[in-house]
Amino acid sequence: MKNILVGIDGSERSQRALEWAAALADREKGATLTLLAIIDPGSVRLAGSDEKILQTAVDNVLGTAQEHLTEKYPNLTVQVTVGRGDVVEALIAAADDYDIVVLGSHHNKTVGEKVFGAKGLRVASAASVATAVIPSDYATDRCAKGIVVGVGPDDTSNDAVVLGVNMALAFNEPLELVSAWGIPTLISRTAEVMGGGLQPVGEMFQRKLDTLISQIKEAHPDIEVTGRAVEGASPAQVVMECSEGKRMLLLGTHARSRVSRALFGSVTFGVLSRLEVPTIVVPEKNAE
Repeated sequence: MKNILVGIDGSERSQRALEWAAALADREKGATLTLLAIIDPGSVRLAGSDEKILQTAVDNVLGTAQEHLTEKYPNLTVQVTVGRGDVVEALIAAADDYDIVVLGSHHNKTVGEKVFGAKGLRVASAASVATAVIPSDYATDRCAKGIVVGVGPDDTSNDAVVLGVNMALAFNEPLELVSAWGIPTLISRTAEVMGGGLQPVGEMFQRKLDTLISQIKEAHPDIEVTGRAVEGASPAQVVMECSEGKRMLLLGTHARSRVSRALFGSVTFGVLSRLEVPTIVVPEKNAE
């Protein structure tokens, strides 16, 4: 994570994202943190605003943020840039040149803030690189420890696991792999009536986790890594509960092309819609 991009709009929400991104960049030796603000000419016209005045305001916000970060993190390279166009599309396009893009989002806020905060979800569903979405009530000084990675039944989460390992090493914190699975009530009852039961399903998920854990420990003997397969009616809720109080949650997705945006994973969508902890959505590299 040497090149980190963070979206800035002057809101409290983006300030939380900035703090999270700076803390991450500071742990990466030689990392560059780029602050991006976007001016949407169409929105400016609709609001009846003066673009020159807005440009000045944007420059002031970026300049103040850069000065603050340079003072707080003297060894961190901080750059600023201004883009133009639709906010979501501009963020998606800009993300291609970075390792990760960091955005702020809502958490139990007003309807208006939820609509704006949903931009994080839209970017995460289409960006070609990892997208970190930070809750607006996130505090960098909170006592959170541990990295959680949601592991699915296919290979979609493989790159998320790799990044999760890197995060655990960077922060020197334990890593937990979680597989959340659930079967509709009608099917589960049928299985029980037929005497099959659901135990083999949970065992299958756990075996995959055990294999991943062995591979991680072989490559990184000093890392503390565990895994558990958890049954629940709502896999998204299970993952959220497992990540409660943790430093971050990572989820994999194949949703990069326009077609796959409509198939954005239900677990990922559910988590980002009810954001509780900093969550990184990691696209599968060979998804397209």
